[in-house]
Amino acid sequence: MRSRLIQWLCICLCGLNACLATAQEFDERFEDWPIDLKINGRLVVTAERNDLKYLAELLPPEELQGECWQIGETPTALAKRVPERDLFSVVTACEFDRALRLPPERVPDFIAWHIELPSVASPSTVDTERIAEWLNKQMAVGKTVIVTGSAANMLGKYFPSHSPQATPERSGFDLLPDCVLEMNFASDLTQRSLENVKRYPRCVGLGLEPHTLLLLAGRQLRVAGTGRAWLMLPAGANLPARVESIAPHQRQGQTLKERLADLTEWRRDAIDRTLEPFPPAQPQPPNVAKGTLLIVGGGGMPPGLMQRFVDLAGGVDQARLVYIPCQEQETVEASASIMEKWRVMGVNHSTQLHTKDRQQAHSDEAFLAPLNAATGIWFGGGRQWNLADSYYGTRAHELMKKVLWRGGVIGGSSAGASIQARYLARATPIENFQIMAPGYERGGLGFLTGVAIDQHFSERGRHPDMKQLVNRYPQLLGIGIDEATALIVQGSQATITGRGAVYFYDRRSPAYPDAPDYLTLTDGQVFDLVERRVLVDSTVVPQQVP
Repeated sequence: MRSRLIQWLCICLCGLNACLATAQEFDERFEDWPIDLKINGRLVVTAERNDLKYLAELLPPEELQGECWQIGETPTALAKRVPERDLFSVVTACEFDRALRLPPERVPDFIAWHIELPSVASPSTVDTERIAEWLNKQMAVGKTVIVTGSAANMLGKYFPSHSPQATPERSGFDLLPDCVLEMNFASDLTQRSLENVKRYPRCVGLGLEPHTLLLLAGRQLRVAGTGRAWLMLPAGANLPARVESIAPHQRQGQTLKERLADLTEWRRDAIDRTLEPFPPAQPQPPNVAKGTLLIVGGGGMPPGLMQRFVDLAGGVDQARLVYIPCQEQETVEASASIMEKWRVMGVNHSTQLHTKDRQQAHSDEAFLAPLNAATGIWFGGGRQWNLADSYYGTRAHELMKKVLWRGGVIGGSSAGASIQARYLARATPIENFQIMAPGYERGGLGFLTGVAIDQHFSERGRHPDMKQLVNRYPQLLGIGIDEATALIVQGSQATITGRGAVYFYDRRSPAYPDAPDYLTLTDGQVFDLVERRVLVDSTVVPQQVP
């Protein structure tokens, strides 16, 4: 009898461990994604020194009134006319050795380096690697580095070569992080360049046409001059080749995407091509095993929803609430309106967490401490890629999931709604018109698997976008949420509350040409996300019993 009891207990414990292992799945890897999401300063690149004049098209005149150092092996003869003197009010020559000895506060905001190396094998008395390291340090404290000359090809992570015999691991200066740069590029060489970039996994191919100046500021790329910059990614196991270009800002009506590129997006897309397919062909079913999700479509809150959030978190006395804003800025206001609202409601314990430092979100114990104790988390609105950049794959991300595993509540509005899905919809850093964002599809925090969530849905006419998404990924359940409307998810059951509607796109169900290809539910109705069927239909009027 005793042996049977022990055997029964072992079976129960194994079952419990299996359930916990499933509930606590955390497969998002920190090490896969860049830590340095941007450069702190600016990098200016052009092959021809005379093309520096185009910099005046990208920077306001007042920024070009300071001093610019020309660094070189020997003092430059400034009596000889140089292009920098057409841009800056003061141009000073500075030898490499002297520049490298000076602290950053003694170095001006602009540093120009003209470098010509006929070939990599050519001997040179210039310690280029030491100079590049120094320039990287200058950009780290916010300075603008200008590099001209044929050796600008070395500014990427690797120095490219089209020779089959060349070693692809030849390191570049990495002033352009995770890039392989090709100067004097021609668009008819795109296929050749794509083949070459294949030799440099997780790198972005970057081609610069003649007489074109490239500016990297923070994470955004812009160009000036007469040509274009081309960005290229070779095909991966599950993704086609991607080739796009940006042009100078020359005409009215030009879209941001036509003249701006986000380098971090491209770096993430390069990484994505080396990972397992996403979304998987058979994603985990959308079931919140423990805890509750409140997913709001933006544009206002349904009546009583915030009170319900506080109650689910333990009530005003017991709740330990964390507010996570969705902002691109390094710092945000300490007194967010939602924090004030919680205070007025009587909540005793609340904290605001914000960082743009992935390392801090991964290993700073003081930063992570509020998440360890949290019973409720609320994500603010904004652009959801910010949340992916800061937290995806970090320990903070894991601790957020554990709030649910402890039976807590996670809520969010607008961007704070989309980020709750495993698949991240509408996360392009340049404009937000595309619902499928290369490099960021794998960026959702995954509190709800097997779905894609979009917000401000009917107000912004986003039905065609969601149709496009589920046609491409029919394994996902598409969810569009109107403003001032929320989805409350417990287990697999989702209850609609608020003034608008929630739209469910299910490609497992047949679509008919004379009917909508989605299901519309409103306040009080309940939908089972796993079985994909209506459980409670508040629109049906019960018949009177005679």
